[in-house]
Amino acid sequence: MKLQPLKRTKSVVLGVVLATIVAGGGFDNASGQTETVAPVKKTKLRTNSYYYSAFNRRDPFKSLVVGDFVSDKKMSPIVLGRLDLVGIVRGELDRFALLEDNKGFSYILRVGDRVKNGSIVAIGEETMVARVTNFGQTRKVTLHMDKGEGDKQ
Repeated sequence: MKLQPLKRTKSVVLGVVLATIVAGGGFDNASGQTETVAPVKKTKLRTNSYYYSAFNRRDPFKSLVVGDFVSDKKMSPIVLGRLDLVGIVRGELDRFALLEDNKGFSYILRVGDRVKNGSIVAIGEETMVARVTNFGQTRKVTLHMDKGEGDKQ
């Protein structure tokens, strides 16, 4: 029972000494000189440095969709005689014919689309049929899909 006040006194004294050292005060050594404690230097273990080189790259926050999209000019009708049928896209409800001209421009047509002097009537598994009127006479124009060198059956 008598030891408890003694322990409290030691802990209070120790707390006061530590508080004095942390606060920047000093303590006397055996020679009577006051010594100050040097501040502890903080060292970084690792530095996080990130570098993004944007040279010759586009701005990731700039919109990809820019420019005027509404044209005052109407597109000239497609002439079927200059096009090749290169593919058919079939869905559950609709079919699309993929056509390409000799310059490499591509066109996508479906039943009901207008072509020069006519319209698309039907799109089959490997054919596209259009009804074209020239000089008062209506005729059917059928384009067949070409079997390329890479296609095998």
